[in-house]
Amino acid sequence: MPYKASSECPLGWYHYGNSCFFFSHEAFDWFVSQSSCRAHNARLAEIETKAQSDILKNLAKTSGPGQSYWLGGRDDVIEGVWMWASTDKAFNYTDWSPGQPDNGGGNENCLPMHAGYGLKWNDKQCKTAYRFICEKEYSSDGSEIIG
Repeated sequence: MPYKASSECPLGWYHYGNSCFFFSHEAFDWFVSQSSCRAHNARLAEIETKAQSDILKNLAKTSGPGQSYWLGGRDDVIEGVWMWASTDKAFNYTDWSPGQPDNGGGNENCLPMHAGYGLKWNDKQCKTAYRFICEKEYSSDGSEIIG
């Protein structure tokens, strides 16, 4: 007999607000991380509030203590103008570590929550390998899956 289930986040994803979040266990550069998220109909996470930031930090500490995680921000189009890659919208919330972003070496254009800074934001070279956080929309429209 078929059963009905409300749609929710996929197995292994965490629900918060209007989104589902996935914390990788493998480390890749920013571009491969973004592609991996896209393969799951998602994007690298985009943090818009302090509450969301606090939740993701706590989940990151649980998922991979001592690990840094890529987020979906970058400033490779205009240096110093940080935008979310999926929308090209400027940040309306930030959690930079003191002294960051500093564009160290002249080519730090991608955004991780950096373990060395208590998961506050840093700018790093996009080719650095970190774990990553994917985000996709949480579907709470009551749609049903028959299986």
